[in-house]
Amino acid sequence: MINVILADDHFPVLEFLSKSIPWDDMGLKVVAQCADGVEALEQCRLGKTDILISDIGMPGMDGLQLITEAKAMHPDLQVVILSCHDEFQYAQRALKLGVTDYILKESLQPEELADILQRIKAEIDDRSAVRDQAMYLSRVVNQSGSAIKAGFIRNTISNPIVNEHKWLSEWKEFGLTDLSTPIMAVMVYPNRYLSLTERFETEQLMMYAFDNVLNEVIDRNGYGVSFQYSAKHVFILFPFPKTLKFSQYELIRGYLAKLLSSFHTLGISVSAVTNEAVAATPYELKKSLTSLLSAADQRFYAPEGSIYKWVPFRTSNEDIFACYQKASDDFRKLIAVESADYRMVVREWIQLLRDERFPAESVRAWLLKLVIDIEVKYKSLQYFDDGQSVQSLHTTVLNMESLFEVEDFLQSFVEEKIRLAGSLKGESRRREIYEAKKYVAARLHEKISMEEAALALHMNASHFSRMFKNETGETFIEYVTRLKMEKAREMLGHTDKSVERIGESLGYDNTSYFIKLFKNYSGHSPKEYRLLR
Repeated sequence: MINVILADDHFPVLEFLSKSIPWDDMGLKVVAQCADGVEALEQCRLGKTDILISDIGMPGMDGLQLITEAKAMHPDLQVVILSCHDEFQYAQRALKLGVTDYILKESLQPEELADILQRIKAEIDDRSAVRDQAMYLSRVVNQSGSAIKAGFIRNTISNPIVNEHKWLSEWKEFGLTDLSTPIMAVMVYPNRYLSLTERFETEQLMMYAFDNVLNEVIDRNGYGVSFQYSAKHVFILFPFPKTLKFSQYELIRGYLAKLLSSFHTLGISVSAVTNEAVAATPYELKKSLTSLLSAADQRFYAPEGSIYKWVPFRTSNEDIFACYQKASDDFRKLIAVESADYRMVVREWIQLLRDERFPAESVRAWLLKLVIDIEVKYKSLQYFDDGQSVQSLHTTVLNMESLFEVEDFLQSFVEEKIRLAGSLKGESRRREIYEAKKYVAARLHEKISMEEAALALHMNASHFSRMFKNETGETFIEYVTRLKMEKAREMLGHTDKSVERIGESLGYDNTSYFIKLFKNYSGHSPKEYRLLR
């Protein structure tokens, strides 16, 4: 969708433009209607702007200054000027600033503006297609090389080495030509994989970003060859010549520290596990890579963001479920009495798991049973629903690959249950209110009206409105807005999504209105709130 901003200090003009042009049918979206240049420039700062339709004479900041500063932010911005006869000399100056066209207000016809917009849209589409094609070709070249290396390393690990000569020939194509020099294998992996895929929206995009950073660092240092085995595992193979002049291992470790630091600046936590150097033969390399892949238990207990050596890792033979009932009793009691000591209790249980070194798979099974039992109990007995499904808990827990991730999750889970349990004391237990809140929770991404909610609950709208206010102390619309603004704050603090996309995901198709609601709720604009986080 192509984004359009309208700027004019005469409201009738804005209203005429917004209603007389079939914006949606033309593939255009009016993201803001602004009464002056200052407001329009702020909207340009908030996100991608493709077309600006602006008056020249406006208070605060005139159209010429607005065009100059907006084009500095968005060089490809297309501008249409709305001009009066007595502003014609200014319109001529505007044309020198690179505006696409101008229209006299006195003779403004919707058909004329629509024709201009169609032409602008076609130019934007053509430019976008050329840019997309260039990016696509660049990705194809990069990804084809990565795919070849990925296929090679997967075959080396998973399949028998039938033709050693062919294997060595492919090996040399990756720049590892000196077969007499030993090779050190390192496995690099992202921590908190599920959170990362949510941040990047798709696994493929996450892998692409990960591969880009990795190759950029390797190219800059000219040392090592990377092979992406999967979304969760990347191998780097380093030549490991024997020398007495310096420690080759410390050299590689320093290099890995720089690599992890590069990822850290992007907000990505990465760890690395190294193995001993081995002869550059397919059989020795296969053993080295396989041992790194099998280090799931050692990885589970290793600090996140660390560099460590692979060692045979022994786990406990004790039954983790022998202590399940005590854990269940501890956490249920914490929630029931709303104890402020829950963090200490969580830390004590995590320390027990760390001391015993239970297998990672057993810890995940134990944790899954614990949280699902608590979730089901409080949904049935305490009569609330926090939106957590058993399926989402299952997905979250089974993707945990570190005890540190388990600790953070358990802290948040217990804290949320204590908060919900406390809120029940002051809330109505009436079935209608409960169902109304469930209705809202399931539709935060939509426009929600009181009439629709009442209809869904088979209630008279006026009666529902009075009952909701009497039971909760706030109107239904106030409640909906509060929940949406709380969700907006969460998304601003934990995602990279634009303000416009966050507003759309919460059912607001008018970004200006969403920004106004958010500022009224939080005291800050979305952009200011994000900067303060």
